[in-house]
Formats: sequence, structure tokens, C-alpha cells
Amino acid sequence: MRISRLALLFLILAMPPYCPAQGSPAAQRAWKPFFKAFRQAVEKRDREALRKMLPPDFHFSSGHHRRQLSDAVFEYWDEQNGRGWVAFKRALALGTVPMARWWNNGEKPKRSSRVAPPSVNRRINIDRDRITWYAIFEFRDDSHWYCVIFKECCD
Repeated sequence: MRISRLALLFLILAMPPYCPAQGSPAAQRAWKPFFKAFRQAVEKRDREALRKMLPPDFHFSSGHHRRQLSDAVFEYWDEQNGRGWVAFKRALALGTVPMARWWNNGEKPKRSSRVAPPSVNRRINIDRDRITWYAIFEFRDDSHWYCVIFKECCD
């Protein structure tokens, strides 16, 4: 009897967090084409394509850059032999999942949102520094997806 309770506890703890599919039908339809194009742009380091997929309020791990955001972010990703680009490709290769409620203090996100890699959706992975970089995507009022955050965890 004791073994079965321990096995049940282990299974519960090992399961990924419950994240129901979220978002409007428009957001769901737009996600796959956006994500495919976004991954291709990151793979090719296509700055022009990425400028259209990053909002003006894009947040990234950075020092003190005083130039236009898009130029600063690309320069940051280029540093140390392109380690930001490599990290971005790795995070995206693992896929995305709908954002867990813990990101919004237990409340449903106001916008359709996704995170990459999926393991970033488990708060313990953030708290214990098991994630090196993560990305957050939002479906905004203009009916387009954007990558709103890509940063080193947890600076």
C-alpha cells in the first residue's frame, strides 16, 4: 500500500503543469505560420524579418544600449560568437506551450501567450535556475503574434 502511494505521488510530481489550450481561434490559426516563419528568421539571422516580429517594447537580456532597440538586440545576440542566436535556436527547437497561469500570479493571461522552451512553464525550473534562456510570445490586438521577450534566465 505504501509503495502505491509513493508511486502516485511521484507520478503527480513528474507530470507537466496543466495548461489548457488557450486563445482565440484567430490566435490559434495564426500561431503555426508565425512560429514557422519566426524559427526560419532566427535560423537565417534575418534581421529584417525579425524586426517585423518583435514589438517596440521587446524585452531582452542586455547591458545599457542607447541605440534603436532592434539594432541593440541583434548586436547582443551576436556577442560571443553569436551565443544569443544559438540559444534562441535551441529554445525554439524544443517548441512552445501556452503560458502557465503562474506567470500572471495565477490569473488567466489577458492575451494569448506562449512560452519556449516548454520547461520554462514549470516555476521550479525558473526558481532553481534550470533554464538558461526563454522566450515569450503574445497575440496582440492587431491580430499578429510577436516575440515579446527573449532573455537569459534569470537576470
